[in-house]
Amino acid sequence: HLPAASTGAAGLVFTGDTLLIRGCGRTDFQQGDAGLLYSSVHSKLLTLPDDTLVYPAHDYKGRTCSSIGEEKAHNPRLTRSKEEFVEIMGSLGLPYPKQIDKAVPANLNCGAEL
Repeated sequence: HLPAASTGAAGLVFTGDTLLIRGCGRTDFQQGDAGLLYSSVHSKLLTLPDDTLVYPAHDYKGRTCSSIGEEKAHNPRLTRSKEEFVEIMGSLGLPYPKQIDKAVPANLNCGAEL
C-alpha cells in the first residue's frame, strides 16, 4: 500500500491476484483457503481508506483500476458473509489449469526448481 503523498490525493494498492475488480483470486489450488483469503482481504485491504485506488494483477474485462470504496460496495463475493464467501468459492466449478501442479510449487520456491 502506498499512502497518499499529499492532502486530497488518493493512496493506491497493488493487490495481485488477491483482490480483483468485482472479484477475487481463486482458492481451489494447492494451499488455497477461502476463509483465510476473506479474512485477509477484510482485515488488510478493505480497512484502507475508501478512496484508495486498487490495481489488480489482471482483469479479464479490460478494467485497470477500482477503489476500496467501490469494492466494498459492489464486489459480489466480498460483500457477503465469510460463510457465504467460502460457499461461493467452493462452488465456482472453474476448470483446473493444466500446469498448475508445476506452477504453484515453482512459485512457492521463487522458480528455483525450474
